[in-house]
Amino acid sequence: MKFALVTGSTRGIGKSIADELEKEGYTVFRNGRGEGQEYGHYVKADLTTLEGVNTLAGSILRQTDLLDCLVLNMGSTCRKPMSEITPEDWYEVMDTNLNLPFFLVQKLEGHLAKGGNIIFISSVLSLRPHAVSIPYGVSKAAVNMLAQCLVKEFAERQIRVNVVCPGFIDTQWQKEKPLWLREKIAGKTALGRFGTPREVADICLSLCRNTYINGAVVSVDGGYDME
Repeated sequence: MKFALVTGSTRGIGKSIADELEKEGYTVFRNGRGEGQEYGHYVKADLTTLEGVNTLAGSILRQTDLLDCLVLNMGSTCRKPMSEITPEDWYEVMDTNLNLPFFLVQKLEGHLAKGGNIIFISSVLSLRPHAVSIPYGVSKAAVNMLAQCLVKEFAERQIRVNVVCPGFIDTQWQKEKPLWLREKIAGKTALGRFGTPREVADICLSLCRNTYINGAVVSVDGGYDME
């Protein structure tokens, strides 16, 4: 039996990744901040805090001592202008997107199966500067480097570490944007549309299957900024 943990997996991209891994035969531990009784293996934990990280890791390790796949899908942003960003705003985004995912990997690293894999969900905004959310772009760019550093850390155990950088994906987060903004974003994308969570999940599944992809930073953005 293969075990996977997908954080932030009750909706959107995370849910789609968890769904596809289950279809592939994994027993998937899901995580979120709300209730999730509809899922067979669900752990409620707030991963914006170290306490939440400890809660999640402890719960997983009480249920299995070996993980084959770890998908880190936590994310937070701050859309304030630079002049209005407070230290608390900055630290919250850095903690959620970079610092706490690192400490979750640290908590679980001794229980990752040889030949397993870790996937960080980053963002196309880690690769291209954007007019909104400086801390988000900076934190996700740091995630890309963290993943590549971990490739060296886990090389002896042949644990692969890769990054997926979604562009603008049609999740609830994007659906709440006004129509004019959605049209502007779609117009900046070569394919002229938003992506789907399933299209991101398909890439994650490919990374699980292909045992020679390691240290990759894969964009799934429809050609954003290449219109």
